[in-house]
Amino acid sequence: MSRHDANRLTYDEVTIFGVPALFTDLRVDRSTVPDGVYRYEVRYSDEYGGEPVELARGILVDFFGTVLTREPIQLPISGGLELNDGDLDFESGCFSLAEFQQEYPVSEKQVIDFFVADDTVLHDLCYSQTEEQDKVTGCIGHLRGDFGSGKQFFTTWWPHQNDMLNTPEFKTDIDRTVNWLREQPDSPLRDFDTMKRCCTCYQQSCAIKDAILPSCAFLVESKQYAYMLRCTPTKGEYNFYMYCYQRDTFEKYRAQLKAKARSLAKKRAEPER
Repeated sequence: MSRHDANRLTYDEVTIFGVPALFTDLRVDRSTVPDGVYRYEVRYSDEYGGEPVELARGILVDFFGTVLTREPIQLPISGGLELNDGDLDFESGCFSLAEFQQEYPVSEKQVIDFFVADDTVLHDLCYSQTEEQDKVTGCIGHLRGDFGSGKQFFTTWWPHQNDMLNTPEFKTDIDRTVNWLREQPDSPLRDFDTMKRCCTCYQQSCAIKDAILPSCAFLVESKQYAYMLRCTPTKGEYNFYMYCYQRDTFEKYRAQLKAKARSLAKKRAEPER
């Protein structure tokens, strides 16, 4: 499955949900997409004559093409947004990515992204660490909560690093993020039953190894913050812990963990001398 450098392609001009965008029927390497540009993939359906039917972060089968935008598009918890007639419109022009960036400014719109945390190196970040480790990971604090009898929602805030990173900007962001998670019909924070269904659905991908109680890990990202969500659908227990991080610091630490994991795997694969 070859992927192409975003900066070396010529694209069709399109609109997607009314947002100006670029389109190519090739797969684009996400690592080549510059900051301030957002990459999505489109799925087609044989059932509807090969017409595009879904926009998502990534499409494995029935790939129709790649869309690049300057404005992020809010995807649902499922990660896929249905495309109906008129949602993807082809215009008459063509652009390079550089021309598109000049034509359309960076958008101030913010969206929330939800991921199944199948990268096990992240699972330790669903738990409290030492104060020194909090500095390395950019941990702000964590939210602990449960659903009471099933549909209630009780939370307690636990500060880290003397609550020094709990700024007004962060408070606004976590409120917006939690409210969005509470509203989404497939979200593990919707209610107890939905969390249980969500964990059952994804347990093979994101079950936390050696957890005292069966638990799953999810990652939620906003523009400036990352949230590691540990979900435990067991009645009578705390049902979730949401550990909050400064996203830039979190991403740097995540990259270090992945580099260490690759190095260790390489050493294990080397034949003994």
